[in-house]
Amino acid sequence: MRRVALLGAALSLAAMAANAAAKGDCFSNADLEAEQAVRFQAQLMVLSDICRDTTYGLFTQRNRDAIMAYQRQMIDHFKRAGERRADITFENYMTRLANQESIASGQRTSAEICQPNNTLIVTANSIGTSKEFRAYAASQAAANRATYLACK
Repeated sequence: MRRVALLGAALSLAAMAANAAAKGDCFSNADLEAEQAVRFQAQLMVLSDICRDTTYGLFTQRNRDAIMAYQRQMIDHFKRAGERRADITFENYMTRLANQESIASGQRTSAEICQPNNTLIVTANSIGTSKEFRAYAASQAAANRATYLACK
């Protein structure tokens, strides 16, 4: 059952990528950084929920301004891609990211996921300011740039 769900999620991602490329849905540098930031946020939200950990809440409090700016950037990205209700598209996108993370987490036990040295938790706890979060998101964007359709 889990394999079917993972296969479905992978096929869904492939279809979204193909559809995005067909629509000319490219990512500017700012879009790419924002996408990496909201992806991190979604992953941390799911992890904190699974582990009943306070990291997500504390992280969002410390980085509220950057998170809000990244969310606005993603909504603008969806607008430029032709979405009429970009805000709803963004909400659906965040839900999809969280669902994908939850499905992926289902392959491991809570004990495996909730290790005190979990990289995501450690990283989130080490990011103390919006400036540090922006630097982290920029570094992730640079590392993952090749996997996105870049605007020319």
